[in-house]
Amino acid sequence: MKSPKGNQKIQELLKEVAEDFNAEKIVEALQEIREIARQEKNPALVKICRLCYEYIQENGHFDIEFVDEEEGIEMSDLEYLLELMLHSDREVNMVEIREIRDLLTEELYG
Repeated sequence: MKSPKGNQKIQELLKEVAEDFNAEKIVEALQEIREIARQEKNPALVKICRLCYEYIQENGHFDIEFVDEEEGIEMSDLEYLLELMLHSDREVNMVEIREIRDLLTEELYG
């Protein structure tokens, strides 16, 4: 995200997700973040937000088994995605966001 407003929303959501997984609140926050991404003209973040909240609405969770615990990453898949979104200006992060996008697309529509 480029805007301070967008990054603040992501950081707020990160804090909420770390405390508790409330699907309704998460979906609402992702919809807000999606609108900010749309204003920033960032189609990759617009799409990942939509896929993410559609997945949560359909499944009630966001356990997509993307984060490999063997790599020593101690966060949930959603926390990891939000961290990537915070620094989406880095190409390496965009590569992983696209991988998650493809995984979600396959899960939802495949």
